[in-house]
Amino acid sequence: FAQVTFDERGFMKSFKDTEADRELAGEGYPLNTFLVAEDLPSAWDNWDVDADLQMKFKDCAEFLSSEVISKGAVELRIRNKYRITEKSTITQDVIFYASSPLVKFETMMDWQDEHRFLKAAFDTSIFNDFVRQEIQFGYLKRPTTRNNSVDQAKFEVLNHKYTDLSESRYGVAILNDSKYGISAYEGQLRLSLHKGGVRPDFNGDKGRHYCEYGFLPHNCGFSADSVTQPAYAFNYKPIVVSGAREMASLIGVDCSNVIVETIKPCEDSARAFIVRLYEAEGARTIANVRLGFSPKAVEETNMLEERVCELPASADIRLTFRPFEIKTVKVSY
Repeated sequence: FAQVTFDERGFMKSFKDTEADRELAGEGYPLNTFLVAEDLPSAWDNWDVDADLQMKFKDCAEFLSSEVISKGAVELRIRNKYRITEKSTITQDVIFYASSPLVKFETMMDWQDEHRFLKAAFDTSIFNDFVRQEIQFGYLKRPTTRNNSVDQAKFEVLNHKYTDLSESRYGVAILNDSKYGISAYEGQLRLSLHKGGVRPDFNGDKGRHYCEYGFLPHNCGFSADSVTQPAYAFNYKPIVVSGAREMASLIGVDCSNVIVETIKPCEDSARAFIVRLYEAEGARTIANVRLGFSPKAVEETNMLEERVCELPASADIRLTFRPFEIKTVKVSY
């Protein structure tokens, strides 16, 4: 998938997509460089991020060691260790997969600092005037420019499972499992990994912290197939149990941009469950939903699970979604 050149500290100074013949490392820091800044907000120590923080980030990680942990048919795993301050260290596994262009970073932070802010920098060669950043049931487009006071206020923003920076035919996404702050400026995507505040809990942010994030190139524009579905797979791991049993899928959808977000018991019926689905790309979609059994009744409801209309009591259900529309379906059995 890629030809990668590491610098003397294990950061990626070159990342060339071999299929697209495209260099993804842009001007600035090598990919996955750790940046640390002094973090002293004027108020609300553990909540606020002040704008002057942007000017304070420095590349000060000291490289300690690197070793290849595994190199087989499934993955290449490189374990790097860093000292990011006098008190705090990072042990990180960088994983390249044989079946996916995704590069995964399994990160253990031993954090003992106060008033320090840590980011992982991905300064790419991708340029667009906005990024897509996931929120619940969709995404927001936010600017990558700082042309006015509104843009300037978005120096640190929210993302849930992904932030995607795409041109019309190529893009990269930063996936994450638990780190929901990020900054995006021009081609620079910088994921926030830790904030060491001391109020209201003086020691609350100290200790060992684990997270996972990923760098996902895709040789196409943004879509549910290229970004949304991989982001869900990154966050929801398979549950592995011993033994084997053949079972029909409880529910499936023939459109990748329609996500089965929630399956839950019905609040007012013991023999029914609720399915919540949404359209994830911003495209009007007609989707065929197939159940793994024949239901007794199917209804579309609102989010309070109050009936809106009756649907055919069939294993095959046809639903029409407006862009980003959320639908709730009650299935009785």
